[in-house]
Amino acid sequence: MFTARPDLSRERERRFADALSAMSYDNPVHRSILDAEGLQRWLPPQWMATAALRQAAAQQGFFEGFAKSA
Repeated sequence: MFTARPDLSRERERRFADALSAMSYDNPVHRSILDAEGLQRWLPPQWMATAALRQAAAQQGFFEGFAKSA
């Protein structure tokens, strides 16, 4: 899961996601990064799986302080 600035362009977001998806565990350079994250491959986010967490964070105003300081 990654966060990004609100002004991140969709094109740059897509290129970043494509770069992650292109990583191969068979590539030694990629493997060290994937191992550091405890992964063998990157997966797209499962938004429905995090719905309860996002709702609870919104209800408690968890991210409001971050938005004000940015």
